Amino acid sequence: MGLLHDRTGRFSPLLTLTLVGLCLPAAWLAFRAAHGDFSGAAPAGPPGLPPGFADGPGIGGPAAGSGSTPFGPAAAPRFGAPDGGPGGDSARPIYAAIHLTGDWAFRFLILSLMITPFRRLLHWPRLVLTRRRIGLAALAYGLGHLGLYALDQEFVVSKIASEIALRIYLAIGLVALLGLIALGATSWDGAVKRMGAQNWSRLHRLAYLIAGLATLHFFMQTKLDVSETLMWGLFLWAMGWRWLQRDGERAVSLAWLAGLAVAAALATALSEAIWYGLATGVDPLRVLKANFTTVLGLRPCWLVLIFGLVAAASSLIGARRRGAPRPRAAAQDRPSRKERMVPETGRFRFCKSLR
Repeated sequence: MGLLHDRTGRFSPLLTLTLVGLCLPAAWLAFRAAHGDFSGAAPAGPPGLPPGFADGPGIGGPAAGSGSTPFGPAAAPRFGAPDGGPGGDSARPIYAAIHLTGDWAFRFLILSLMITPFRRLLHWPRLVLTRRRIGLAALAYGLGHLGLYALDQEFVVSKIASEIALRIYLAIGLVALLGLIALGATSWDGAVKRMGAQNWSRLHRLAYLIAGLATLHFFMQTKLDVSETLMWGLFLWAMGWRWLQRDGERAVSLAWLAGLAVAAALATALSEAIWYGLATGVDPLRVLKANFTTVLGLRPCWLVLIFGLVAAASSLIGARRRGAPRPRAAAQDRPSRKERMVPETGRFRFCKSLR
């Protein structure tokens, strides 16, 4: 099966669009590298605080400008800025490339978990053909993420090993990447035959655990943005849908899917508030209240709710497609009366058209 062709060898517009979409972040990265555009504004507040919460102390926590948390100094930016300060992209240009590849590895991993639900909700079996490509793209961006980090550390193995040993979120990210490598190495058709379908399925169900580790890798840096919290909410939705799938009808029920959308949105808001409260000292109530104002933009919980409701609505499309009558055979494709007659007996053959 080629990159642009399905298993029958036919050109597939769906797979072509998928491949183009998966390559766009890499093309954007290459474009920025070619133009030397890897600089960006440094974070406005101290590391660890969510956007919009750097203007005052959290109740029961340290002052927002102190740069500390209840567990000690605030976490350094992703993979560290010089001298541990909030240097961001402007202080370390390659940091932007590391950030971009890591973000897209995480996003594509979460996206791969959405293929099975929407294949069933939309009653679109061919959608499953995109899952392998999306999963391999997540692996490719993850390897690029690690490779750029190693480049930033000048490929000094001892330095890389010490960083991973000292920063638990790096160790968790490495474990998640090793899991992706295992899934990628067994993503070809021959692996199913060698391992057996049951063992292969059991291994690839670890994608949910790997996604959870990747989410934890991002959250433990305490320097999240809206997109990363949104990915966490989508992961919660995917896990909830997997629970609904245990009862086949619930997984495509409009009422259950609407309830799942509300539950995932609430879980996203609560987990975001609790995490920021524990990691940065920001009052969780302040984070919760931010969900009811537009000053900080549309918060992740609302985006998760919208996504869940769209998924629920898509089940109606799938229901119509499942209930659509099969197209009747054209007149020229049906055997004629003479063709249905057995010459020796003069009787008609027993066929579906005569039932």
